[in-house]
Amino acid sequence: MNAGRVLATSTSYNVVSEVTRDTVMRTRDMLELFELGRIVGTERRNGSTEMLGAVVRACSDEQEHLAGALALAGGVLVATQNKQAQRVCNDLVRRQNGSGGSSMLRVWTELAPFMKLPNINAVVAEAERMCDVSVLGKLAPYVNKQSVERVACAVHAAAVDVLLRMEMGVSSLDDAHSVVHAAASVAQHLVDGTDRGLDRVWTLVADTLACTHWASVCTSTDFVQTVDVGRAGTEDYRRACTALVSYAQRQSNERADAMVHSVFALQPCLRFLPRSSVRVGRGREGAVLFYMDLLEHVTGQLTARTVNALVMPMAARYVERVVDRDWFESAHALVLSVLDAGHAEVAPWYARVVLALYPQSINMDLLGISFTAAVRALAHNGSSGLARNCVDLLIARIDEYAGNGVERGERRRELLCVLASQVASVPLELLSFAMTSIDERVDAEPLWATRRNVVSHVQDTVLESAELARRPALASWVWRMRARVDARL
Repeated sequence: MNAGRVLATSTSYNVVSEVTRDTVMRTRDMLELFELGRIVGTERRNGSTEMLGAVVRACSDEQEHLAGALALAGGVLVATQNKQAQRVCNDLVRRQNGSGGSSMLRVWTELAPFMKLPNINAVVAEAERMCDVSVLGKLAPYVNKQSVERVACAVHAAAVDVLLRMEMGVSSLDDAHSVVHAAASVAQHLVDGTDRGLDRVWTLVADTLACTHWASVCTSTDFVQTVDVGRAGTEDYRRACTALVSYAQRQSNERADAMVHSVFALQPCLRFLPRSSVRVGRGREGAVLFYMDLLEHVTGQLTARTVNALVMPMAARYVERVVDRDWFESAHALVLSVLDAGHAEVAPWYARVVLALYPQSINMDLLGISFTAAVRALAHNGSSGLARNCVDLLIARIDEYAGNGVERGERRRELLCVLASQVASVPLELLSFAMTSIDERVDAEPLWATRRNVVSHVQDTVLESAELARRPALASWVWRMRARVDARL
């Protein structure tokens, strides 16, 4: 552009003034004017104030040219970071009140670090009116705590729109990722924040990620586009999730309960699905998957009332049947986190569920982890009777595979190993019962290889996970059992 050459080199104030006025009047592309200002500011850092004065003079009485003048002055400001340039830009922003069209919004994002808060709020209002999520995301780091909820509401509205359009088959992955990027910017206010007012922001950001989670779990068979980011999501998604988890873990039980109740109110499907066998759209199922993954890290902050009323019914829908592996695994991870948080009331039910799922849906490793977690939760809760009932269920399942046959022998071996793991988990008053039950079944086992395998598994359990108080008794017991097994070789 010839005007750029003149503005970058001319030493005449009148020439700069007239060329500036003419350029602002003729050029309609705000981004082009912004780039011109940046070039001029770079080329003549010391003389850029001369042009700024010309910009103010050229546009002081012409409201329709304010946007162009701001774009040009903004380019100079970004290039020079000049205090006079900052004053000029903030004055023009105040007079323009945030308007200027979509191309001007892109200029605002570049100027945000230099703008005063009232001016940023005016631009946020304009971006909200134009439903420009990408601009809202770039402005989010510069708004204050009073305004961040407004930005979060606008981004959440865009996320709901993306979800509804996806369910109608007209949304795209680019739309979803743009919303996630904006949500990640908003979520940074949660990293160090503790204000109660941010609880609402947490709820909105969480539901924004839930509404767009289908973009992380979809495959080529689900949509026209394919995505290769996987369940871990994009960098923006992971950053937002980290902020959500860290904020929730800093809250009291009452505040965490209220936040979880709020997200269940925003997503009725979270309450509807546990009571129905209907398969809903992939978008809503994706929202449920997101909340199971999120709540897995938050259950330690929740009361038993919220866990039993909201969290467990949602998990139970996916724990008992393998509709989709991702949902199945997330549901089990959620229940394990509930047990680890000390909510032992779900342990007997969960022990029965995992025993019923073996071996068709889960293998020995998952059964061992799940069953042991249930027994350990009951032991820590002082529920020896319920722990004994769980162990009795496992023993009955072992006895179902009595008899000859390769498959029966293999199932018996795996279940005996799971029973052997319980010596490190059962209450101390049940330890003698557990050891006697293992002794009886190991001695009755017809296959020497199975007997040897179970003894080795018990020994590994004693060395790795048994608490010090029970190790002496267990070590003596393992030595005697190994001696009996070797004697029958």
